[in-house]
Amino acid sequence: MDYVIGLQNSTEPRVEMERQPAFDHWMFKHHFTFNEARGRNITVQCNLCLPKVNILSTARDSTSNLKKHLERKHAEHYRKSPSGDGPSESGHEVKGPSDKKHAKMDHTVYNYTTQSKLNALVFNFIVEDVQPISILEQPGFRKLIEVLSRGKKVMSRKTFDCRLEAGFDKMKEELKKKLDSVQSLCTTADIWTVNNRSYFGMTCHWLEDNLERRSAALSCTRIYGRHACETVIAKIQEIHSSYSIESKIRATVTDNASHFVKAKEFSSEEDFEVDESQFEDLGSILSEGEMGADFFLSYFLPPHQRCAAQTLNLIASKDLADAISTGPTHKLHDSSMAKCVAIWHKARDCSTVVADAMESIANVQFTAPCMNQWSSKFFAVNKLMSLTDSQLTELTDLLDVPNFMPEEIAYLKEYADVFKAVAVAFDLLQGEENCFIGIVIPTLLTLKRKLQEKMANTHFFSEVIDHTVKAIDSRFKQIIDSPDARLATTTMPQFRLWWLPESEREVLRAQLVTEVSQLVFVPETANNNVGSVNEDEFFSYGPGSSGNRDGNRGAAEEVRMYLEGTNKDLKCLDDFPRIKKVFIKFNTPLTSSTPVERLFSHDGNIITPKRNQLADEHFERVLLLRYNSKICSLALE
Repeated sequence: MDYVIGLQNSTEPRVEMERQPAFDHWMFKHHFTFNEARGRNITVQCNLCLPKVNILSTARDSTSNLKKHLERKHAEHYRKSPSGDGPSESGHEVKGPSDKKHAKMDHTVYNYTTQSKLNALVFNFIVEDVQPISILEQPGFRKLIEVLSRGKKVMSRKTFDCRLEAGFDKMKEELKKKLDSVQSLCTTADIWTVNNRSYFGMTCHWLEDNLERRSAALSCTRIYGRHACETVIAKIQEIHSSYSIESKIRATVTDNASHFVKAKEFSSEEDFEVDESQFEDLGSILSEGEMGADFFLSYFLPPHQRCAAQTLNLIASKDLADAISTGPTHKLHDSSMAKCVAIWHKARDCSTVVADAMESIANVQFTAPCMNQWSSKFFAVNKLMSLTDSQLTELTDLLDVPNFMPEEIAYLKEYADVFKAVAVAFDLLQGEENCFIGIVIPTLLTLKRKLQEKMANTHFFSEVIDHTVKAIDSRFKQIIDSPDARLATTTMPQFRLWWLPESEREVLRAQLVTEVSQLVFVPETANNNVGSVNEDEFFSYGPGSSGNRDGNRGAAEEVRMYLEGTNKDLKCLDDFPRIKKVFIKFNTPLTSSTPVERLFSHDGNIITPKRNQLADEHFERVLLLRYNSKICSLALE
């Protein structure tokens, strides 16, 4: 039976004693004659000292004593070349300073790499680099480790399974302790299907006191059967309760009906032939379920928030496209885009000679965009329109693509100019570490303003702009009207109340004062010594008392000073401790469900047709250990 994870194998000392001495592989071995082994040391006779008998002792796994003897007593046999490295008179390679340093480092590794440490290194290698567990049974890998570790053995698959279970349990306990100290959390969730298997993934996110965003993976568990609303809700509740975070969740962000949504619901009994992974429209599943009130009362569910980045992408790829297709310029749009697509396809499939010629035309590389991602296609069009007319003609001639007509060039240049603001807004909303929910409303208001400013000078897109602005108001109505989102925006120093009309500012200011006054105020200079409290500090009546100073009046004063400030740096919130707490509370939710998509993006490297026999439980453990390695220890020593 394999030994327990974290404990050194009891047979390790015996294995270490049986290892071949380092002396046997030493390049200067011929200057010495082996005498005898004495425990962890060996003794040798120096041949260069003869006829004098000079017995030297050195460690079994080190030749440093013998090397020092050669350097001091027989330098002519251990002389370096003028460059610091090269052959000695004995014809053997002598290491230079740099090589000696690396050799010393390697030698240290050999000396102090125990079997337990080796197991931890191999474990980390499999988890961090997404290696198949079967590599432990491959003869080449086992031989490599045995040679590099000087005789130590690769752990068995059974040992790895035990270590994986223990490492996962340890990671989960560490994560629970971290989440216990957090007041506000946001989770992102999605369903992912690959190789006829469906998985429910969830990540959680929070803000530290220094406003740094931290993230962790909570689950990537197998989900069976029909992806009905009740199944999804039950799974969300199960994961939240397993970490005891139900009451801390500010919002659960899910995907939207975006470019990678392939299906809303399907049954596992159907016969699928899936070659690529696909994401399910979890947002639609949650919103379109038909359950009675009794069902929802049995679950404690956080507010559901759709991904803002995916919603904006949906506006650009569907609503904007619909407006163009029904407008007077749809034929011009189709012909212009058809030529762009032809250039992208030819550029993707061309030879290296043609690719070099293309790069020489404009000193830029042309790559085919992701046609299902609006922003990717937009930036590809924008890159083409950055060329001069002569460069564009030279490019189309080189790729044997029909030349652009002057009207088509004018149309595409105006398209790139008008909708550049949409691409910038999309990039802002799909951030993670430095992106807060408070940025959504100002981003949408700015986007609408920039689009409306273009209406006066556009020749092709006046109706399309009007349709796009209405789509923004419609699809983002829930978050624009959300009191939480409005407070989140107000607590961002970059915006405060400047984004609101004058007539609406007082209402939101009062809401902020109410929110701040509900927080418990603990002065940094508070003294915990009860005996030092005098009568004036004990009573709270009259002007200047602690009750008035630290109560509603203190909250209103802090809000006033904050709103009158002009510093747009987040660090200025350190001067307003209660505003900072409100900021953390309302800005914990993310604008995007991108993190859970990144969680799934690791999975393709783990589950492939060749590795489809990987157990679901092992799959989840490996994935979560890898994702959470930055905030939790990866393996046991």
